Amino acid sequence: MTNRKTTSAMIAIGLACFACSDASAQVSKVSTTGGAVLSTTAPKASTVIPNANPAVEEALPAGISVIYTNLGTGTSVYNAGTGWTEAGAEANDYPLAEAMAFTPASSYILARIDMGITYLQGTNGMTLVLAEDNGGIPGATIYSTSFTNLPEFGTCCTLQTAKLAPTKTSFVPLKAGHQYWLYPLPADTTSYLIWNLDVTNKQGNGAVSEDYGTSWTATTLDPFGAFSLYGYLVAK
Repeated sequence: MTNRKTTSAMIAIGLACFACSDASAQVSKVSTTGGAVLSTTAPKASTVIPNANPAVEEALPAGISVIYTNLGTGTSVYNAGTGWTEAGAEANDYPLAEAMAFTPASSYILARIDMGITYLQGTNGMTLVLAEDNGGIPGATIYSTSFTNLPEFGTCCTLQTAKLAPTKTSFVPLKAGHQYWLYPLPADTTSYLIWNLDVTNKQGNGAVSEDYGTSWTATTLDPFGAFSLYGYLVAK
């Protein structure tokens, strides 16, 4: 394992070339407070051409409300060129995952999660995890699902969308005023993924794991990774 030093200031730890899905990308890595790592690359041309027609966010079904969102619009749904590193030990010298916290203002039944996650190298896949709070860090998992074939790092604006179909006997409740956590885990030790940054400049409680989500260290993440949650409002 590579020895590292984490300080309160951002520390540039150099440039490296990693193999992307179909081409090489020049990627810089910067370690931040709490052990989180930002990865940055030059956005692809398609991200800055107004008529590129990126994939748009799917329309919401009737009756669904926004629980939390920091997604942008049009060709700027998330920051295509930089994001939080989500990687296995072989891809990053040590496992790394970042979690973001949110607190619903009202109570909901969860219906959908959107995340801006892109792919750099290794196995192209991830597990999305929604967890309870455990004293200011992620706790017990309350929902998880897997994704493959993530879009290439540097492109925008395809989202990874988890659709839930709640029933009277099977649903994921989110309580008003309770903190919850969302995070991705790499598919395996070779996966190097990027949780692209929020373009609306939201920040908040975060956590960093260097053992695939077994343990966490609380930190502040500024800005957050891009994501949104939607659900059915629970009547009081």
